[in-house]
Amino acid sequence: MENISIIDQVKVASADITNPRFAINNPTKKIFITAKEGNFLDDGRILLKNNVRFTSNDFSILSDNVVFDRKEQTAKSNHDSTFKSDKTIISSEGFDIYDSGNKINFYGKAVVVLK
Repeated sequence: MENISIIDQVKVASADITNPRFAINNPTKKIFITAKEGNFLDDGRILLKNNVRFTSNDFSILSDNVVFDRKEQTAKSNHDSTFKSDKTIISSEGFDIYDSGNKINFYGKAVVVLK
């Protein structure tokens, strides 16, 4: 989570991108990413802010500040996040999507609700 601390250091007066849309692609699924604002951190990383949403056929994640790496096809956040799938809800203090969207780690205190 060492790169995530940059979220707390960036104080931006305006967004580089409004209503950005991206996707994490892998051979078996696509995860769509939307937000209200985005700011370029460097050549491949973008800080997505305000109502950041990840959606696929299997799940959704809602958060407010996420660093999305377009080159590595990863996303990380150390802010409150809610994961929802058909029979599971996970509320956590952050998450890490890696391996082209095949794996998700949840950080901090987490509450898991299974139906």
